[in-house]
Amino acid sequence: MGLFWEPHSSSIDFCESNYLISNYIVEVHNSWSSIVGLSLFGILGLAINNHTRELRHTVAYSILVLIGLGSAGLHGTLHWFLQSSDELPMMYLLLSIIYLCAEWDGQKELKYPNLPTMLFLIAVVNTIIYYCLQKIYFVFVCTFISETALVGTWLYLVVYHHRGGTKNNNQNKSNSSAARTEGAAQRICTT
Repeated sequence: MGLFWEPHSSSIDFCESNYLISNYIVEVHNSWSSIVGLSLFGILGLAINNHTRELRHTVAYSILVLIGLGSAGLHGTLHWFLQSSDELPMMYLLLSIIYLCAEWDGQKELKYPNLPTMLFLIAVVNTIIYYCLQKIYFVFVCTFISETALVGTWLYLVVYHHRGGTKNNNQNKSNSSAARTEGAAQRICTT
């Protein structure tokens, strides 16, 4: 009996031996651990940790569920389409985290009313670039690292400074730095 998913069309093959247990699942352990390790946490987040039932939290947890399912599909088949259902939601989750951090206080009125549109457009551009250059795994890695750096920068500049988390003893300097950072972020996201 032949191996069901061959030839593999994904741009990457992982370290687990292929078809170790079944002719129908390429990487068994990576498949089940993706569901348990990622999707389960998204489901738990939706069921237990989404007290406010805000759409932004529901979206983030739902994307985490999709990452787990997409990752299980990728590892189970090593097919290009399921590779995209693993990798694209990772980038979408990072964009969702940017939004969660920017609107962290849960106010009815948005601090950055144009941010959802900007993040959506970034997601569309990412998706187009991804599908045009999918066979080049390095493109995904660079895009993912860039978005991770963007999330980290946003966390540091807006949230950390805004909440007064700097260790600087000069409070006036800290406040003016946080105000400049907050003002710059608001100009970017509201224009």
